[in-house]
Amino acid sequence: MYKLIKHRGIHNKNIKENSYDAILKALKSDKYMGCEFDVRETFDHEFIINHDALYDGKLIENLNYNELPKYMPKLSDILKINSNKIFLIEIKNINSFAKFMNLLNKYQNKKIYVMSFSSNLINKINVPHKTYKIGILNYVLNTNEDSKNYDFIAILNSLLNDKIIRILNNKEIFSYGLFEKMNYEKVYYITDN
Repeated sequence: MYKLIKHRGIHNKNIKENSYDAILKALKSDKYMGCEFDVRETFDHEFIINHDALYDGKLIENLNYNELPKYMPKLSDILKINSNKIFLIEIKNINSFAKFMNLLNKYQNKKIYVMSFSSNLINKINVPHKTYKIGILNYVLNTNEDSKNYDFIAILNSLLNDKIIRILNNKEIFSYGLFEKMNYEKVYYITDN
């Protein structure tokens, strides 16, 4: 059986992606082992769930939380969801690293995984005694990064092969960009289906 992580929650025309309801539905579904969602920081230092950098033509990082629509939940509200599944957080942008780490560490009983395309962002939250796991996105293209610095890696599905699986045999592996079939039972597949 393949391990599936729902990309941005279970959404449809009535439920927006990355919304509280979309993430809750994914975490409650028997089909998925967790949910992936995107985090950004607002001007007033709230961590909100949203993929895009802009809202209504303005950068989210220049807006206060109360200027955003209610379907963009706070990360703190998502982390309060009662679930033993994986909360896979993709950092889009944050600046308040201490506040972010303090928030994550409040939820020691959760399976929190944090990743980013930016190794600089991830390295800033890679501290001793953290209660969450960290990983790098696009691992193969970030060839200057040493996998031993991370708890997991995320790799484009088309780049997965037996050699990479063997090299990373002590790491958890997440695959994204799922346009081909799933080949490895060990891998977590981030999927829109």
